[in-house]
Amino acid sequence: MKTLEMTDKELYELGQKALADKLGADQVERFIRQCKPGEGDYSVDRHKLLENQGDIDTIVERIQERRKARKVQERKRAERFNAPQGDIRKMTDIEIFEIGLKVLVDKLGVAGYWGFFQQCQEINRGYPIEHIQNKEDAEKEIALYTAGITLNPKMVESYIKRANAYSYIGEYDQAIVDFSEAIKLKPDYAEAYSTRAKVYLKKVDFDNAIADYTKAIELNPNDVNAYYTRGKLFVEQGEYDKAIADFSMAIKLDPTHADASGYRATLYNERGGYNKAIEGYSKEIELRPYDAETYYERGKIYVKIGEYDSAIADFTNATKLIPTFTDAYFERAIVYMRMDKLEEAMQDFDKVSGLNQVSYVDSYFQTLFCC
Repeated sequence: MKTLEMTDKELYELGQKALADKLGADQVERFIRQCKPGEGDYSVDRHKLLENQGDIDTIVERIQERRKARKVQERKRAERFNAPQGDIRKMTDIEIFEIGLKVLVDKLGVAGYWGFFQQCQEINRGYPIEHIQNKEDAEKEIALYTAGITLNPKMVESYIKRANAYSYIGEYDQAIVDFSEAIKLKPDYAEAYSTRAKVYLKKVDFDNAIADYTKAIELNPNDVNAYYTRGKLFVEQGEYDKAIADFSMAIKLDPTHADASGYRATLYNERGGYNKAIEGYSKEIELRPYDAETYYERGKIYVKIGEYDSAIADFTNATKLIPTFTDAYFERAIVYMRMDKLEEAMQDFDKVSGLNQVSYVDSYFQTLFCC
């Protein structure tokens, strides 16, 4: 495959292999750490060369000296490049970077190197680079990648990036056209399907979004987000069994996925699977002990199965996290009444009233004592 037709991730994988072959697998990380934007200003050297030089002969002499020095440096670079891996390991980080740069340009070409370079930047930052900050940025990206596509209509990554820019400014149909072209050029590109699915979501086109997430999962069965998001879409369509299956896969792939645990617990609760719901909410609380709403939801299930002490504990935790959580006070008051703890119940009702929810309490008592 031509490097211009490869995605940035593919370029990165190919570049890593080339670096490992040349530097040794244990030295690749040293190169990646040095993969930072250049800060050199090459005009400075020119100013220094011309500064305070009174005649042309002196300038020519200085230029010749620079040329000789460059030849010496180039010879040293060639010697370093041809050194065995054992000697390369002893070199400085800058020397390692110099060798690695030549390896990448030789293997990937200049355009391919920049794809590798961008992935390095994301790794060094620990999060993806977001070039687009506003509409003006998006329009510049569109112009840039349109030019690239004009020069080479098979540049898959350019279609993807232009599509993202179109999506940013709300031109969803055009974004879908670009994602579709990328998929046409590279039918096994899972990320293109999952990213196009996000655009369909913005258009509230759930059927096509589900179809794209399904294809993305087929190509990449470890795509946690695809399972999770498709699960939420199945919920919207009332396909609860399918939703539970997707949330379960997301949890299997990522046991720390609190949102998937919570969504699945809610579905179990609605279908009467109270023990499984409690288990799911408990996992979510373990992962997010600061989420008052989850304590509240689990507390209501404990009420359903008659475990009042556990329910009170959950409602209490909810009110500790959110002191103005009126629903939690109200539900706890009801439980206290069922346990014949009228004084505690009245204290909670007073708390609700103090939070300007008198009508809520009154409506409950009217229901309780009427007829």
